[in-house]
Amino acid sequence: MGRAISTSELTITVIFYMQTNPKDSDLVQQAQDGQTEAFSVLVDRYRQKVFQTCMGFLHNTDDAEDLTQEIFVKAWNALKSFDGRAAFSTWLYRIAVNKAINQTRRNKLRSFTGINDEVTDSGFADDDAESKLLRSEQRAQIKSAVNRLKSNQKKAFVLFYYQELSLIEVAEILEMSPKATESLIFRSRKKLQKLLSR
Repeated sequence: MGRAISTSELTITVIFYMQTNPKDSDLVQQAQDGQTEAFSVLVDRYRQKVFQTCMGFLHNTDDAEDLTQEIFVKAWNALKSFDGRAAFSTWLYRIAVNKAINQTRRNKLRSFTGINDEVTDSGFADDDAESKLLRSEQRAQIKSAVNRLKSNQKKAFVLFYYQELSLIEVAEILEMSPKATESLIFRSRKKLQKLLSR
């Protein structure tokens, strides 16, 4: 058996763990008090999830990266108004979804979004190139179908299937009951199946 751990060693260990893995609520409080390092930890914690949410709507890496940055700037600027009634992640996803929907609307005014996959001129005799082209066409069809969903259906679909959030989390973000959210996800899946079977 090893030696017994003293109370002071245990306290130091607990404090170290709390400092290296702080809760969102603690980080938010510190960030609201002006500690930018705390907000940086939140950004690192949620950057990939926010980026994936943006990709689910925009289907373009550059646009999604730009929008991800805008979302965190907006979150920083609005952080003082965050009251903690919802989880920080829920509040952040609401910002992300709303900004992504707005960006999608702006993009639709400029041009059809989402089909930016490049196909090279060389290698069409190559099976790999043909399969890449087929996958590219399938992705384009799915993107087009997702973009044709109604706004709430698209939000629910992206959060549930792309982000793999739970039904409860999606309901909180959309500010709906879990039952209504489940119905919305079901309808979005049925509509996509119909659009893709044409």
